[in-house]
Amino acid sequence: MPRRRSTRAKPRSRTTPAAAPGTSADEFAASLGRELAKVQATVAKEERTEQKDLGHRAEINRRLLQDLWEIHNQFEQISVHLTLDPAATLFATFAEYPSQWTLRENFDFGALTTIELADRAAGWVGYGLRFWYYRDAEGRPRARGIFEWTEGESYHRYTGWMRTMNQAVVLDAPEHEVDIPALQRTLKDVAVRWYTAHLNQDPAPLVEHLKEHFPPGTSYTKESYR
Repeated sequence: MPRRRSTRAKPRSRTTPAAAPGTSADEFAASLGRELAKVQATVAKEERTEQKDLGHRAEINRRLLQDLWEIHNQFEQISVHLTLDPAATLFATFAEYPSQWTLRENFDFGALTTIELADRAAGWVGYGLRFWYYRDAEGRPRARGIFEWTEGESYHRYTGWMRTMNQAVVLDAPEHEVDIPALQRTLKDVAVRWYTAHLNQDPAPLVEHLKEHFPPGTSYTKESYR
C-alpha cells in the first residue's frame, strides 16, 4: 500500500541577517569597544578632576570655619552674638567651649557648599558673611563670598514690612585658584571694621568701607520679621 505523503510543512531554514555593506561583526565590536573606552576615559578624568576640586574645597572650608569661629569668639568677648552655619559642634570637638577646640577628623569639609556667619545683635539682623560654591556658564566651579547688610526697611501695602539688602563681594574666583592667605587678609579687614562698628554702635563707616573697597553684589528686598 503506497505511503501517504506527509502534509506537514517543512520548517523554513533560518537565515542570518546580512551585515551592513563593508562592516563585519568583528569591526562593529572593535568600533564599539573604542567608543566605550573613550567614555570610560572621559568619566575617569572627570572623577579625578572632581576629587581634586573637592580636596581644595575641603582645605578652603577648613580654613574658613577656623577663622570664622575665631571671629565669633572675639565678638562674644564684647557681648556681640554671631551664629555660624554649620554649627561649630558639627565640625569641632571642644575641650572647653568655645575657645579650646580641635577640628573633627571625620567631618566631610569638602561636602560643604555654604558657610555663613550672621550677626544676631539687636539692630544688626541682616549683617553677615556668606560663602558658597557655584558653577559658571561653562560649568567650571567657582567660590563666592559676600558681606551682606541691611540698607533699611519700608512698608509695602501688599507684602508688609520689607528689608532692603545690599552686598559687597569679598571673594569671587575659580575654586582651584582661591588664595587662602589673601582670603584671610580680607576676612581680617572686614572683621576689624565690623567689630569697630559694634564698639561705636554705628554701621555707617563699615558700609562705606565695603562700598569703597569691594565690588557690589546683588541688591534685593526680603520680608522683615518684626
